[in-house]
Amino acid sequence: MLNTNRNILFKATILALCVISLVHVFLFPLYEKAGRSSPRTFGDFEQSLCTNNIKRRKIWRLHHRHCPQDGIVTIMQGGRLGNLMWEYASVWAVARRTGLEPYIPRCTKLKLDQIFDQLTVPGFEEIADCPVEFTTFVKSIEEWTFNNQSIILPRYSLQPELVLTWVQDIRDEFKFVKKIQDKAQQILWSFVRKLPAREYTFIGVHVRRTDYEKYLNRKYGSGLVGSQFFVNAMGHYKDKYPNCLFIFISDDPKWCYSQFGQKKDVFVASKPDNSPAQDMAIMATCNHTIFDYGTFGEWGSILAGGETVYNNMSQNIRKGTGRVMKNWIAMN
Repeated sequence: MLNTNRNILFKATILALCVISLVHVFLFPLYEKAGRSSPRTFGDFEQSLCTNNIKRRKIWRLHHRHCPQDGIVTIMQGGRLGNLMWEYASVWAVARRTGLEPYIPRCTKLKLDQIFDQLTVPGFEEIADCPVEFTTFVKSIEEWTFNNQSIILPRYSLQPELVLTWVQDIRDEFKFVKKIQDKAQQILWSFVRKLPAREYTFIGVHVRRTDYEKYLNRKYGSGLVGSQFFVNAMGHYKDKYPNCLFIFISDDPKWCYSQFGQKKDVFVASKPDNSPAQDMAIMATCNHTIFDYGTFGEWGSILAGGETVYNNMSQNIRKGTGRVMKNWIAMN
């Protein structure tokens, strides 16, 4: 009987160690690769969420923030502006739905703080000295069971059906800083000041090419959309709204000039010295939008808030944004 009990205890111990090992590998791969020990505080833990190393900062506070008692929501950093916005918005929305405290790693927050005014989700410096004492870790809201769990979303996470439940609130969250917003309005004004005085309907058109061609071919076996998609989408707006002006934003402005530069109602807004944030602000300042694919075009369209015509591709359908947004139209 004694040997049997020892065997049962031994097996239970091995099982527990396996579970702990799986959790450890999921959350802290950067620490293991670098030969470092597992993080003990949130300040240490933040490093494992970033693709590049970030410096610890000692912040002195008269009144220290309380340490989280019921777990947190955060995310691993990945991608460029459109991806970072989805990652931030996913943490923001999951926290709203669950009641857990949201935190954004500084590698993401520092970039977004330069673009958007007064983002409400705090960074880990608020709780940097607090101990990491989670009992379990999950990586989606579907796995969360209300039992003192933290949700650590993987990089490139998209939660459109949850985020866009509060679409006006997320638009308010992503308000561009005044310098970027003022410049976007100046650019649009520069296009119309020499035109006849009348009410114009601004249509932001996002054209993504360059790096996306190889990606589409590798992942979907398809190529870039041609000019006909944009012609069809522009025709939709011309039939519906008066005095349309099409403001092209692209990582390949030369292609836009070659295909549409001769049209009197087309203006190419992207310039070599434009930042991605500036281009998105121009798109968001328009009344309606057209985009072919990618998270950048999605967010420019969401922030503009009008009608959107988008390329009817599988990844746009799968992400759910087109299904949630009732004024979005898929076009072949």
